[in-house]
Amino acid sequence: MKSIKVVPSERLEIIGIDELPEIKEGDDLAHLFLDALEAKNVKLEDGDAIVITSKIISKSEGRVVDLSDVRASSEAERIAREMEKDPKIVQIILDEAKEIVRMANKHIIVETKHGFVCANAGVDQSNVEEGKAVLLPEDPQKSAYTLKKEIEARSGKEVSVLISDSFGRAFRDGVTGICIGVSGIPALLDRIGEEDRFGRISRITKEAVADEICAAANLVMGEFRESIPITIVRGLALERCEGEIQELLFKREDDLFR
Repeated sequence: MKSIKVVPSERLEIIGIDELPEIKEGDDLAHLFLDALEAKNVKLEDGDAIVITSKIISKSEGRVVDLSDVRASSEAERIAREMEKDPKIVQIILDEAKEIVRMANKHIIVETKHGFVCANAGVDQSNVEEGKAVLLPEDPQKSAYTLKKEIEARSGKEVSVLISDSFGRAFRDGVTGICIGVSGIPALLDRIGEEDRFGRISRITKEAVADEICAAANLVMGEFRESIPITIVRGLALERCEGEIQELLFKREDDLFR
């Protein structure tokens, strides 16, 4: 994690981009995004952060599973009975998981192959056709990097790209937007060594700025019928750098709860 100069943002603007078609495998998201901007008469600016829901990344990359093709194992059947879930969905969760962290109260919390700890390995049946499920992108960090390069090449603007998803949180109810891939800005800001208003030096503070941006964007993107899969967050005062989502993930030895 690099030390980044922090300049306070006095005002942020969040612009929802809703003029996109239903995304399917192989779609050029950079092209569709720029077309949607033109349709809304919105111009990209240098420094814009483009927040894209993971679902349309997954759909464009073919990360959609037809449940009729899934065969549940005996282990998936057992867990499904205990958790009162569809055995086929449980099988997909097991396939996407590196480790089951906790199963209780009809919740299956796992560590995904990406290193994210979340419910159901991010497997989602909302905003997709009946009988199908959407997985998390195979490599959301790579997807963010690739999209940033494509958008910059076609627009001529310097931007950042963040891929967002809705995750629950330990010790709090409800979901919020979090970042699962970031390119162009830091994922984590190291504030250690900075002075507060009374001259005290920070010794431990780090700011999960990528998550904060995705949470703010989620207020516009919504969860269900809003149909706003992309937002532009404008007004961020962050130095450009090539962020990595791994900055936000605890190493196993630093995890206080496992």
